[in-house]
Amino acid sequence: MHHCGMSKKTLLAIGDEKDFDSFLKFRQQRKYFRAAGLAFKSADYSHLLDGDLPPIDAGELIVFLFFPYEYWDRHIEPRNYKGVYGNRTFHAKFARFWTRVEDAVRDGYAGQRVTYVNPPSHLADIRDKERAKAVVARAGVLVPRSVPARRVRDVTQMLDAGRRLYVKVRFGSMGKGITYLEGGRWMTNFRFRQGRILSRKSDYGWTFVDVTGNRAFLRALLRQDIMIEEAVDPLLVRGRKFDLRMYVCGGRVLYIYGRSHEAGAVTTNISQGARGERASFPKLLPQKQLGFARSQAVKAVKALGLTFGGVDMMLCADRKTTRFIEANAFPGFPKARRYNLSRFLIDEMARRYG
Repeated sequence: MHHCGMSKKTLLAIGDEKDFDSFLKFRQQRKYFRAAGLAFKSADYSHLLDGDLPPIDAGELIVFLFFPYEYWDRHIEPRNYKGVYGNRTFHAKFARFWTRVEDAVRDGYAGQRVTYVNPPSHLADIRDKERAKAVVARAGVLVPRSVPARRVRDVTQMLDAGRRLYVKVRFGSMGKGITYLEGGRWMTNFRFRQGRILSRKSDYGWTFVDVTGNRAFLRALLRQDIMIEEAVDPLLVRGRKFDLRMYVCGGRVLYIYGRSHEAGAVTTNISQGARGERASFPKLLPQKQLGFARSQAVKAVKALGLTFGGVDMMLCADRKTTRFIEANAFPGFPKARRYNLSRFLIDEMARRYG
């Protein structure tokens, strides 16, 4: 690829047309790139991996990577996938993909200085919930207590003792592949037939069903690539449990999105029937506790080696502490009329890399 001359810094966004929730929203904000003094280009992953990249003559290139939906749906979680959702093959394939992306960018823009908003080498590891949790915990972020038990008897003894547990697939997202266990109530959004754990073929419709006392299901689940955590005792607002998606960039929280569900609900994922709260929702919360949550979210993103990320935080019933639930390097963007996240990301990138 030939590059002639050198102009101002260029931001290259790489994503898929299928990604209407973030990549397309970001790409539509061209006027803000001009105002920020950044040239802007975009490309999709299929062209990138074929070596077909847009010519860029900037001395410095800033690369912003979005989620590769088409690659994921075709190669990692295809509709004919027969395995259990969220196992370690997801992580292995995802890691190989990002190595290919980094190689393609390096080869396509040889001789130019390339800076990533979020480095490709970090993006697969963040999908590893157990690793991400350990990394942020070492940085001083409060996390739910891990439970090492992997035998049915040990788990049921904990439940009999009054403990409440979440069993999550280690490499999943969107609230898929979650099981909640407490004495007399076991709920899962997997399905279990003829001794096999079954996964839905869509991101949606992962509804919870009652599997209370089904030891065969629990035995099969504990053999999977899972992590077990103690349930957090959550703060309730207006009788509802909630979490906060905190959008962090450049060491500060840009925006907070509250998601709430009925007090007895298993998760607060929108895909699981939770509702998005109004922009004013954070004003209802204990402000000192909210400030602590913000500082913890910033600390988590830094520990994970990201510049931008979404961190899900839960406020505890003690009205003082919080717990890190998970981090997402590809958080969906809010509707622009509610909060134009793209505009503030562009401003932050111009400030950070300008």
